[in-house]
Amino acid sequence: MASLVSTIITTSLAMTPIGFVTQLIHHDSIFSPFYNATATVADRADQALKRSAARLSYLKALTMKETPERVPAIIFAGAGSFYVSMSIGELGVDQLALMDTGSDNVWVQCIPCVGCNTNNHLFDPSKSSTYYPLPCNHDPYCAAHCDHQKNECTFSQSYADGTSSSGNYAKEKFEFDIPNEGSKVLLNVMFGCGRVVHEPDSEINGVMGLGNGYQSLARQLGGKFSYCIGYINDRNNMHNRLILGSGARLLGASTPLDMYNDLYYLKLEGISFDGHNLPISPIVFRRTRQGNGGVLIDSGAELTYLIRDAYEALRSPVEFIFNGALARVSVPNERTRLCYFGSLRKIRSVFPVVKFHFREGAILELDIENVFQVVKKGIICLSVEKANGETPGDVSIIGLFMQQNHNIGYDLRAKRIYFKKNGCP
Repeated sequence: MASLVSTIITTSLAMTPIGFVTQLIHHDSIFSPFYNATATVADRADQALKRSAARLSYLKALTMKETPERVPAIIFAGAGSFYVSMSIGELGVDQLALMDTGSDNVWVQCIPCVGCNTNNHLFDPSKSSTYYPLPCNHDPYCAAHCDHQKNECTFSQSYADGTSSSGNYAKEKFEFDIPNEGSKVLLNVMFGCGRVVHEPDSEINGVMGLGNGYQSLARQLGGKFSYCIGYINDRNNMHNRLILGSGARLLGASTPLDMYNDLYYLKLEGISFDGHNLPISPIVFRRTRQGNGGVLIDSGAELTYLIRDAYEALRSPVEFIFNGALARVSVPNERTRLCYFGSLRKIRSVFPVVKFHFREGAILELDIENVFQVVKKGIICLSVEKANGETPGDVSIIGLFMQQNHNIGYDLRAKRIYFKKNGCP
């Protein structure tokens, strides 16, 4: 881990500017500790579908201001898609945290802990001289979320897969690997020390929240971050990157980034297929006055979910172009999706460009790998699903398949998001 590398850059969060690059590890890649060499393409596709469906339920509940405990839990092995490797504390205890743009909290499992996975690397604050628990008078949030008996600022977080964590907020030293350059040490990172953890079949140590809340790592590092991922189905890809802080790559055209309930909303205005605008009213993409609906961009769901009118408008020309050219197929666990016998390689040359058009001219330009997913050898499915709801006010989600091979840059202070196709370093 980073402690074995001789080149170390030490930075306090009070100093500016701060920025660094770290590797993103996909759950199914050969670089992941969860890599299963015996898992088939169908196995991995099924897990991606379950992760995405759980994520849809969780995010939809948040947009409707429901409490996480009311969200229908979908239990599966693996809590997300991309992870960050880091170490924490004076002794550098290794951690593997889920990157989550839909969460504000940074948290890890701490000793003592009720319900923690003993196979994970638990952090023992009593063995770290750099650990500082936040008292109740730290700030207004802590004053309202206080364990008065211990004089500690408390936190609690629940997720779509049934995982939950609660404990106290503290500050500590974090260390991140920097590809080919050594490591980056950050002092006084605010994080949650998980003392009571419920993790059904979960494999992670914690979560790196990159939401808009003040306690997220993105906000602690100045409000800028970017990520760039290659093709998810390429298990040998070692170039997925997350850049935090001042070095974030804000490339290409930008569009307004709305932040509501600490989630990231985009102003999608239309979708085009082969240069022709699809018959979709922009109204279906708008968030209602009550805060429902709209279009989210997310780091947890791999599939994209569109409200009914938009989904059907996109599905129709796809069916037309493949009619008579590819045979339809029904796949177990994928029955609601549009699937064909075929391969991405064979249809790449005939499949037209799909574009998502955002306010002020930003475009997410999609190729065949962004729009279709290999779910079994010789079978491909549209990587877009219809959202659960049927009416305006239901949320749409732009998932990771559509973000493949794009640099996605966030500037939270300016409230802008940037898209750059083929913009990865």
